[in-house]
Amino acid sequence: MTVEYMGNKALLEREMTAFLAPSHVSPLAVLPTLDWAAEMASEERTVVSGFSSRLEKEVFAVLTRGTSPIVLVTVRPRYTHMPSNFKTLLDSGRLLIISLGLGVRLNRKNSPKRNEYVANLASEIVFPSISKGSSLFPLYERAVSTGKPVRLLSE
Repeated sequence: MTVEYMGNKALLEREMTAFLAPSHVSPLAVLPTLDWAAEMASEERTVVSGFSSRLEKEVFAVLTRGTSPIVLVTVRPRYTHMPSNFKTLLDSGRLLIISLGLGVRLNRKNSPKRNEYVANLASEIVFPSISKGSSLFPLYERAVSTGKPVRLLSE
């Protein structure tokens, strides 16, 4: 794994909350998750995620409208063409992009490595909801068993 950084590396020294959402989430979890994102958008606490699932992308959009710092962890190599909404965040020092260089696209092989990396950066993990069939369930169980604070936004 070749890790590259773009943006404000000082964000790594801050307390972080990981947000991890499965690709399929209960519809009942969506509104509590967006409410949580709106709260986080105005806080100083850094949110770290891959922001790749549909709900994670919605959370990212809410966070960008606020003032909270954001750490984006991606499996792809460093961006060669920066999305325009990232430039403003980078220029303001609110964004750090961590490129793990695990592949060009997120897939079943590299997503667990990315999610583990995200979880290890954070002092707590937030899930919109979790089910035993989710690929995130082993990460959830491991966090609970090691005493890392875990929050479910919906049961």
